[in-house]
Amino acid sequence: TIKAAGFKQVVVTDVKVDVAKASTINVQLEIGTPNETVTIVGSGELLQTQSANVASTITGRQITDLPYASRNALDVVLFLPGTATVGRPRSSSVNGLPKGALNITLDGVQVQDPLLKNSDGFFTYIQPKTDAIEEVTLSTATPGAESAGAGAVQIKFATRQGTSEFHGSAYIYHRNSFFNSNYWFNNRDLPEDPVDHKAPRARVLLTQPGVRFGGPILIPGLLKSRERAFFFVNYEEYRLPEATARQRTVFATPVLGGNFTYIPTGSSTPVVRNLFTLAAGTDCNPTVAGIQPCPSTIDPTVGSLLNEIQGSTSAGGLNLTSDPNLLQFSFINTGGQTRRFPTVNLSWNITRNHQLTNVWNYQQFTSVVDFLNNADPRFPGFPNFGSQGSNRFSNSTALISKLGNSISNEARFALVGGTSVFFPETSLAQFANQGGFNLGINAGGVSSATSATSPQRRNSPVQTFSDTLNWTKGNHTWSFGGNYTKTNLFSVFPPGSIVRGITFGIDQTSQGGDPANAIFNATNFPGANSTQLTNARGIYATLIGRMTAVAGTAVADEDLNYTLNGDGIERAGQNSWAVFAQDQWRFRSNVTVNFGLRYELQGPYFAKNNAYTVPLSFENIFGCSGAFNFFNPGNCTNPVTQVRRLEPGSKAYNTDKNNFAPNFGIAYSPDFKSGFLHRIFGDTGQSVI
Repeated sequence: TIKAAGFKQVVVTDVKVDVAKASTINVQLEIGTPNETVTIVGSGELLQTQSANVASTITGRQITDLPYASRNALDVVLFLPGTATVGRPRSSSVNGLPKGALNITLDGVQVQDPLLKNSDGFFTYIQPKTDAIEEVTLSTATPGAESAGAGAVQIKFATRQGTSEFHGSAYIYHRNSFFNSNYWFNNRDLPEDPVDHKAPRARVLLTQPGVRFGGPILIPGLLKSRERAFFFVNYEEYRLPEATARQRTVFATPVLGGNFTYIPTGSSTPVVRNLFTLAAGTDCNPTVAGIQPCPSTIDPTVGSLLNEIQGSTSAGGLNLTSDPNLLQFSFINTGGQTRRFPTVNLSWNITRNHQLTNVWNYQQFTSVVDFLNNADPRFPGFPNFGSQGSNRFSNSTALISKLGNSISNEARFALVGGTSVFFPETSLAQFANQGGFNLGINAGGVSSATSATSPQRRNSPVQTFSDTLNWTKGNHTWSFGGNYTKTNLFSVFPPGSIVRGITFGIDQTSQGGDPANAIFNATNFPGANSTQLTNARGIYATLIGRMTAVAGTAVADEDLNYTLNGDGIERAGQNSWAVFAQDQWRFRSNVTVNFGLRYELQGPYFAKNNAYTVPLSFENIFGCSGAFNFFNPGNCTNPVTQVRRLEPGSKAYNTDKNNFAPNFGIAYSPDFKSGFLHRIFGDTGQSVI
């Protein structure tokens, strides 16, 4: 409502206000008596004339009507200017900036994974779902001091709220590949089904049901007014019975009997040599009188594993490769995912000047196998595999207060957390068909039987408190505030495997090399080139189980006790503080000056257990060559690089206290009345510089 002596009263309703953007209402007062009222409905500006911030907003029906398949509202941002996608949406960037320059918030809370932000920034730990989001704003240049410290690019989501009327909807989105043609390579590589005479295909049967409902909270005898308390609830599921085509490399059947096939240089006729026969005629211990033959039978553990692999090929199709000893095996692995996304938003108008809101998200991810990290079984029916699951939550509580006619304040406390689990099924029993080891049969050119080597988990909870006070005084709109962020890390990430890894091969270097090298010469393999001889060594070593290394990792636990192939447990934390001041000065009716200052105090990373080490000094990082002598290896006059344990509670580095971030911008709306510039920029409010 706008009043002035000698003018009619003006009431403006349904003003469009976008998240993280200043809104302008241009009203002309008409001469008249104050008891006369002019009502304007749906007022809002198309251009942002009060801020130098370059931002775009998508709201309401635009979010639900835009064509995208994922129903992850983050993908809506890809429709806005400045975004670019190479591959899948998660690899997207904004204005070509690195991922660490992105800051994504949901109801004022950062929802990125703090452990992955620098490398995987276009990803949210808490997914903003399409029907739960009211609007999203993408800011790509000159953000204000209130948010500039978190990143050059701001992506801000706001959750729907309940209103004084009940509204709801139910929906189901379904994607079915029944009418789609099969993948060309499936038709080429997979055998026909005996019933329909068609090659099997990876089915895509995605179903996403959901329901949303919101309105006033009415409690007889306690809450009778429709304008006092409100609720909004959204529940959505993601159901995907997955199927993915896989290609592996297996031995041709004759190889299991020791036969190695090659095409001599300058010839087109294949030559077959039996590796076991050649090994039986080669002396593998010249220090003992008489011929001490090299091993000439297949290792029983390796043989059992390779036979199991050969037996699994009946579930797919085999095709020739450029190497006559190897075949390409194509098949389809199956899995499934189920995800659940409940969202609850509660609002309470405590008084006319105070509102309390709370937005809660809890998201559950489960899967049968983890296709994303290639942890599905390497061959059909094989025991080793891993899944991925997580329970993720966020809660944002805000108290919004109006302190007089020109001052408002928003205090917010938020928590984001949850646990992500990778490959929890991985156990010693999964390696029984490999003799309790991770056998390196890939030395022979075939695919490994191992897809997951150890279970992992991590949790990076973030707690945030922020407060922002806005004060309008004349032509100035001031903002003052600050925030505190506490980040913790808990991670179980074994540096090795739960079983020891075995590398197969023929040693050609140490102490004169393996005597079995005598097998691989020009007499036994006439016309063979060096690559073919290397392949023959690898196949022979794999078949007989000839080892060059047995790997295991000794890991110190939190009490500094070493365990072979134990869990690496990390616990750490970091604190950061920030304060800011920002002014939006309406210098003229068509010129707004924005300036502010932000100060960030980012505390150092500190250890909470004995898992971390640091170098003795900065110079010691460079090793014996000395500080900054990157390419001078012969100048080893300094101590080699050494590290010391970072004791629990100790800081990894000194606090950087020089983090001042000033910002300045001008928003100018040209007001040329006539002439050439008027034709370019139009009337007042039609363009902004």
